[in-house]
Amino acid sequence: MSSTLTSIGNYLFGWAVITLALSWILAIAYPLFLRVLATGSAQQASRFTLLYALLPPAAAVLALIILSLPALAFPFVAYHCHDAICTPHTLHMTTDTLEGIISVIAVVAILTGLCVLIATQLISSRKRLQALRDLSEAHPANYRLVDSPDHLAWCAGLLRPQVYLSSGLLTSLSAEQLRIIVAHEQTHAIRRDNLRKWLLYWATLVWPKKIRQGIRQNFSNYSEHICDLVAAQPERGDRSLNTVIETLTAAYSKHSGSMSNGDGHPQEKRIIALERELYLQTLAFESRSVVYVLLGLFTATIWLITIIGAIHFGHPLLEWLSQ
Repeated sequence: MSSTLTSIGNYLFGWAVITLALSWILAIAYPLFLRVLATGSAQQASRFTLLYALLPPAAAVLALIILSLPALAFPFVAYHCHDAICTPHTLHMTTDTLEGIISVIAVVAILTGLCVLIATQLISSRKRLQALRDLSEAHPANYRLVDSPDHLAWCAGLLRPQVYLSSGLLTSLSAEQLRIIVAHEQTHAIRRDNLRKWLLYWATLVWPKKIRQGIRQNFSNYSEHICDLVAAQPERGDRSLNTVIETLTAAYSKHSGSMSNGDGHPQEKRIIALERELYLQTLAFESRSVVYVLLGLFTATIWLITIIGAIHFGHPLLEWLSQ
């Protein structure tokens, strides 16, 4: 039993170290990745940004699995010696020293605390969602109505998201404005944007603060641009686009800052972004496919390089840290 717990502790230690190292490396490289994403649509940028953020923890798991199987690790791990054994071998992290024991216990304690924090957040969110559901009424148009004089519209929930509108907002909207708002929020629900943002939040938790805030803000903007595009689909002409954005920004006037980094006007930025998305849709299918394939290949290359690097450098790094 003690041997099993020690082994689990060792691998948790290894996963934490590799994840932390990869997170900082990819965070530093994110501005370059962002420039590549600028060539695609918001839909493409959103998808590949999430894949990029999830790479460190996923690569760490895969690296540790491969390092546990010498036959698989053979092409990536250089020969080195332990006593009379000079071959690639199963990952060996010792806890024979006091420093090693303290390091493993500290990492396990931090990861356990993190898991408790995540579980507490999920339980708290579930209780709030249940209270919100109890205080709202179902509407035939597939949203729930909350009795409030404020102008509010939002999507709540991770796995089974639901759209909520306030009675104050509902009474202030025309039929066309209501269609725009509901289409925007239902797109958030269909895409499960709350779940995507939640995953991105925890995946970038150890990134440097400024870069962490940047990738989260960019991802939120991509989500809004995608939903704006869906809401504007039946619209044509500049006036119609302005109507769509004016309706959306008016509905979210209390939290419209989510679409701005504080260096400009969010409404104008949303109009420009929407015009760009509509323009990209007019391009030939082949042109859009080429961009998608290039972004996919670029992201896949990053994944491959990161995983190989995690295996090759992770092995000596973990053994050196555990000495």
